[in-house]
Amino acid sequence: MASPGDTLCERALNRALLARQGLLERVEATPAEMLERLVGMQNQVPLDPYLGLWSRVRDFDPDELGATVEDRGAVRMLLMRGTVHMATARDALTCVRWWSR
Repeated sequence: MASPGDTLCERALNRALLARQGLLERVEATPAEMLERLVGMQNQVPLDPYLGLWSRVRDFDPDELGATVEDRGAVRMLLMRGTVHMATARDALTCVRWWSR
């Protein structure tokens, strides 16, 4: 078991990153929860988040993501490195407030 101050080896750090991104196994989460966990998902092509979330979320329901977008709980916007991402409305507002400082 790790203790405070321990340093992760490169492999352990890699596995932790993949687990955080939901890439080791599908996780129980809503689409919005996973978007927040990822701090946005690249969305140059409108269907990409559906495939990306299907790969990460156990029992993913594409209609749930669609409803989240329709209800304005998630948005497409220029986010990281000037590319279009899908993010939750809460994360989008945080970015807009930071940019407008």
